[in-house]
Amino acid sequence: MTLKRRTFSAVRWTAAAGVFRALLQIAQVAVLARLLSPADYGLMAMVSVVLGFGGLFADLGVNSAFVQRQEVTLGQRSSLFWLNVAVSSGIALLLVALSPLLSTFFGDGRLTPLLMLSASTFVLGALGQQLKMAAEKALHFRPVILTEVSAAIMGFVAAVLMALGGWGVYALVLSGIVSASAGTLLAWLFLADGWRPMWRLRLSDVRSFLGFGTALIVNNVANQINLTLDIFLGGKLLSAAALGLYSVPRNLALQVQFMVNPVITRVGFPLISQVQHDVARVRSIYLQTLNMTASTNAPVYVGMAFFAPEIVALMLGPGWERSGELLRILALWGGIRSTANPVGSLLLGMGRADLSMKWNLALLFLYPPALWFGSHFGPEGMAWTMLGLMMTFFIPGWYFLVRPLCKAGLVEYAIAALRPFVFSGIAIAPAYFLALQIDEPVLRLVLGIGIAAPLYLAVSHLGNREWFRAMLQLAGRRQVAES
Repeated sequence: MTLKRRTFSAVRWTAAAGVFRALLQIAQVAVLARLLSPADYGLMAMVSVVLGFGGLFADLGVNSAFVQRQEVTLGQRSSLFWLNVAVSSGIALLLVALSPLLSTFFGDGRLTPLLMLSASTFVLGALGQQLKMAAEKALHFRPVILTEVSAAIMGFVAAVLMALGGWGVYALVLSGIVSASAGTLLAWLFLADGWRPMWRLRLSDVRSFLGFGTALIVNNVANQINLTLDIFLGGKLLSAAALGLYSVPRNLALQVQFMVNPVITRVGFPLISQVQHDVARVRSIYLQTLNMTASTNAPVYVGMAFFAPEIVALMLGPGWERSGELLRILALWGGIRSTANPVGSLLLGMGRADLSMKWNLALLFLYPPALWFGSHFGPEGMAWTMLGLMMTFFIPGWYFLVRPLCKAGLVEYAIAALRPFVFSGIAIAPAYFLALQIDEPVLRLVLGIGIAAPLYLAVSHLGNREWFRAMLQLAGRRQVAES
């Protein structure tokens, strides 16, 4: 199968998975928010922060190096596999030992058993992670997506059954363990393709991967601090219930990106890796990736911002009303953040984890003091701070990350990223004001979607047609200049 056909196949399967995950996530939030309390979600938010940091070290970054490197021997692959398992096991044991101290720090003893149970997901995930990365490296996304979707369904069913049984926050923790176990088992059944790791773990095999991996780890640690600092500070300064009211709409905003962006970016990383020496092709792939993700995300995020109270009333039910205004702010934050996310595929595909590392380390000097100040004004203060920071770094992100690697200009970068948001605002604003005439929140939301969807498709079609013409003209001028 040609590279073009494999790329189209990968995009189709990741797109189907994105739609399915979105529906599953909506169903899970809608069901569990009525069975669990905001305090349960606040506790899980603190657990997730700790797991997020531990996960950064689980493979020392070598799995991404494995995808970026085109030639890997069987001996190297086996050593990389066992290195991942060994490090993940060590992190799991360390988390078990540190759980009482972390609970003391957050001031809630209920976290200790939750963290101990959650530690097992590091080992369970490591046993199948490389199999998924090997399939993605070859752009064989169909079996990867099927295993992930199946594991997600099992985790969802487990969460609902345990929540109905009165397990509280343990329903969320144990569903993660079920999902990780199922994902690894299915990976060995359907992704291994006859491969079995040798009993081999040699430093000489993995040394060349560790340079890329080390830079990636430092980058991911800095990025994770910047991303989760609001939850970390919220866990320290806010009650579990207040943190839950903030973390659920925050996660809703992030879930849109986590579900939609991989449709394109998971394909973009290995694809850019294969054409990394052709800057013109890299620029074309990146700008298409950016525009496709923005075109998909923009109407969702803008719609969330307009209809935030209605979405909260429909999905979360009574007791979550304060989350409505928080979702309005965080939807705008998530929308801008989603346009920055595809740069990860560019940086990793070009083998420049070091550049991403320097960027995220620089942000560490600005994010902590800003969020510490915002956290003193409650959840709303943190939400506004997150939005302000994301807007501030839009142009610097292009200048330091995108421009050096693919030579994309600021105008074409801004058009690819922001044009869909303008189209979305034009389409959704009239739908919102028309829907305001209806008192029932659910009917307002349904009417708004019914009016906005065809308007967005029409505006997007007309606007993008002119944009593509301009891009073709720009590409023609560039080709003449470069020749």
